Amino acid sequence: MRGLQGVEERFFQLLQIAVGKTINGKIALSDKEWGDVYRLASEQSLVGLILHAIDTQEEDVGRPSQPLLLQWIGESELIRQRNCRVNQLCGQLTSWFLSKGYDSCILKGQGVARLYNNPECRQSGDIDIWVNANTEDIVKQMRHDCLGVTYVDYVNCHVSFFTDTDVEVHFRPTYMFSPFNNRKVQRWVKDNKDAQFSNYDEGLCFSYPTIAFNLVFSLIHIYRHIFLEGIGLRQLTDYYFILIHSSAQERKEAFLVLQSFKMKRFVGALMYVMKRVFALDEQFLLCEPNIADGEFLVSEILRGGNFGKYDDRNVYVSDDQKIKRGLNNWKRNLRFLKYYPSEVLWMPAWKVWHWCWRKMKGYL
Repeated sequence: MRGLQGVEERFFQLLQIAVGKTINGKIALSDKEWGDVYRLASEQSLVGLILHAIDTQEEDVGRPSQPLLLQWIGESELIRQRNCRVNQLCGQLTSWFLSKGYDSCILKGQGVARLYNNPECRQSGDIDIWVNANTEDIVKQMRHDCLGVTYVDYVNCHVSFFTDTDVEVHFRPTYMFSPFNNRKVQRWVKDNKDAQFSNYDEGLCFSYPTIAFNLVFSLIHIYRHIFLEGIGLRQLTDYYFILIHSSAQERKEAFLVLQSFKMKRFVGALMYVMKRVFALDEQFLLCEPNIADGEFLVSEILRGGNFGKYDDRNVYVSDDQKIKRGLNNWKRNLRFLKYYPSEVLWMPAWKVWHWCWRKMKGYL
């Protein structure tokens, strides 16, 4: 963990305060340590949330130096403004698709932010909107309306709706590399999609998934990112709030579904992270934590940061070098082989199938 174990423990404590936990004792940090905490918050896309912890518990955690604090406050204000803007854009997208005859649902992001104690502290990214239509119809509609469709794959397409915010239009909310598990996932999505599109929030002016759906979907999304880029604590903070807003019955049913997708080992590892990093009460855990797998996952999260952007083991390869890019990704995923062999071994075959599928559909 790059020799920062002491600071990382303090960072975990600040994160626990930020999500509403009470810690014992005071957090004393030097100026250098505050700088390390700020760097960790930046890498994990948790700048606004950690500042919220400092503001609400100043007597117990102290404050960083004035220059760093002012920089921190400035970035947090931009995060707040950005959240307001993205909320508006989500409503506009929902209205646009509805005018074309399509129901939609905002995945992740702003729909999960509403669960936070202070939603404006969550650092928003792009917009993922799930539209109730098949791939061909949606792509045809957007191209007909002269929208820039820059990339189409099995799950979504990238569309130039706005100049300041990237938009991914989803035909499917998620997937798995194993065709057997993916078939189960898509069947589960089909059985539960109507409740997501009808879960409309009058205040926000868009729909977002139910807690029951997010318990499964968000965990699959986190699992997916392990093999593609990496995962960070922002995604896991989202899942923390999903868990504490869920009922015991919802958690029980979600775990059974995730087991059917062959994800029991990963769920156990993630529950360890929830307990270790967020001090999540045991009543909210989906299953017994897997300590060994969980420690490995914590080290991966801290080393990689949000979406693995800070992992020094990741080698950048341009998009036009697809074979080299695929080989590097395969090499990277070998470290997960003993933990999640099915997805790692199926990934190369899925990549080949996916290229052929896009070629056949005219999306290359």
